Amino acid sequence: MGIRAKSNLDRSRTIWTPEMDRYFIDLMLEQLNKGNRFDDHVFSKTAWMNMNSSFNERFKFEYEMDVLKNRHKTLRNLYKAVKNLLNQKGFNWDSTRQMVIAENKIWDEFIKVNPDVRPYRVKTIPYYDDLGIIYGDNSARKKGNDSSLILLGLKFGGPL
Repeated sequence: MGIRAKSNLDRSRTIWTPEMDRYFIDLMLEQLNKGNRFDDHVFSKTAWMNMNSSFNERFKFEYEMDVLKNRHKTLRNLYKAVKNLLNQKGFNWDSTRQMVIAENKIWDEFIKVNPDVRPYRVKTIPYYDDLGIIYGDNSARKKGNDSSLILLGLKFGGPL
């Protein structure tokens, strides 16, 4: 379960666990499957209320909707950063290890110019394909990996 930590401003801060991330991503996929998202990747008010209610029920805490919206933004930024990295020459997605890979020389040179990408050299992102579905990217399908789409259809009871 998530931990509420105090920051310098004496506000509680949610520390997300892998279980919380997975559940939230599943909730977003479910809302997407139900058509509760607009073309600009924004979920409807009904979708947010449903996700917030389900999330709070699951984790037995009264998180405000802003907690989920902030996590949505964080996950979107993570997805964009990884997608941008994968668009660079020499970088690829390893679906077995669920991480960005490249030769050491390529990493070293790229990190010299872009030090903010250093964490992605060792970071696993087990839900990257799902984030691609949520944020409207078809790269998983373009690369011939439509397993997330198949799982989405099976998990939520039918074809997309």
